[in-house]
Amino acid sequence: MARRLVRLIVTVAALAVVLLAADLAARGYATSRVADRLRTEYSLPADPHVELAGGSFLWQAVRGRFEDVTVLVDDLPGEDVDLRDVRVRVPEVDVPAGVLLGRPGTVDLAAGTLRASVGYEELARRVSAGGLDVALARAGEDVRASTTVRLLGLGVELAVTVAPALDGRRVRLEPVSAEVAGARVPLSRAEDLLEAAGFGGWSVALDDVPAQVRLEGLEVTDAGVLVTGVLAAGAVDVR
Repeated sequence: MARRLVRLIVTVAALAVVLLAADLAARGYATSRVADRLRTEYSLPADPHVELAGGSFLWQAVRGRFEDVTVLVDDLPGEDVDLRDVRVRVPEVDVPAGVLLGRPGTVDLAAGTLRASVGYEELARRVSAGGLDVALARAGEDVRASTTVRLLGLGVELAVTVAPALDGRRVRLEPVSAEVAGARVPLSRAEDLLEAAGFGGWSVALDDVPAQVRLEGLEVTDAGVLVTGVLAAGAVDVR
């Protein structure tokens, strides 16, 4: 009796190992295919990282519903602004059996979330204009913008502290205070100097964020500004 029990335990343990290995292999194959497809679809410089949570992959595949799907993209190039450290999380994805077998079909996505960073160098590139090279850096909860302007024929440093805010699909940099050559000056004086130098304004469009995303929040970080938003539920055609 004891020997039979031992053999049963060993058999069950071996079966569990085989099933676990099969589950991990299937999960790895599926995430690799999705990553490759996303890289091609969005012309990414590298494969994104795809995570599938929700327990057993094979069980989720059988029922056609995957839970807690996360895609991480280090660099998402855009026509206007490059996004960094992009994280898209969808709590539920319905995938027909045909799509899992490689046939065309429609995948349904539940509403999800997006988080992405816009670096200071990228923001500075967008606000630099009229021959002005603007440098941006964190200043507590605000951002310090510095450049060189002409005053009485001399080049002097102009620094403006701005408060980033989300305005629809734009990052608006609202001036708070200003310094010229290290001395505090009225904002109107700084704005006159910038206008004379041909400065175009303190606003950066985020048109490269997918249209299905509604931006809702912005946070100042050491590397840039972090924007967050909600991804609308929808269907994606897979061919």
